[in-house]
Amino acid sequence: MILNNYKQFIKEVLQKIDTLGIDVSTLHMDHIGYQASSDENYDTLKKLFEKFGTIVSEELVGNRRVGIYKLKSPLLYQPYIISAIELIAPKEGQRCISGLEHVEFVLNESFSSFMKRYPDIPWDTSAMNRVDFPMIKVQLDTYLQAKFHHKSVLEMMSANNKSI
Repeated sequence: MILNNYKQFIKEVLQKIDTLGIDVSTLHMDHIGYQASSDENYDTLKKLFEKFGTIVSEELVGNRRVGIYKLKSPLLYQPYIISAIELIAPKEGQRCISGLEHVEFVLNESFSSFMKRYPDIPWDTSAMNRVDFPMIKVQLDTYLQAKFHHKSVLEMMSANNKSI
């Protein structure tokens, strides 16, 4: 199954976040993201994802498909309970591997106050002022990111009436 290694993936993400000195212990881990390597791979994965989750949204974000799935059974990694997963098609011309790619946390403060506590982190703020799904992120490794936003993805889908 494609999520068999999710515990090792989350452990690695948390270790890298800890190495950077970022404290996420009080944050809600909202969802994890799975990057498809191609549009064809996305279509194949979509069928697999429907076995363990219900698609609540599929949007074009940055000219690529992004599917949000509410999991039938949450993923557990103490103390986190993860109720959603995001499936992402590659951007045009993007070369990437198929696999777990990021973890997203919900902040209980502004982006600027959170980033001020970690001034030496190379924050990617390119999506911070985006109308839909604003976030900040940090690259942890070549194919590994941590993203931070203000609302859970399922809450955003519900509030924006975003659904397929």
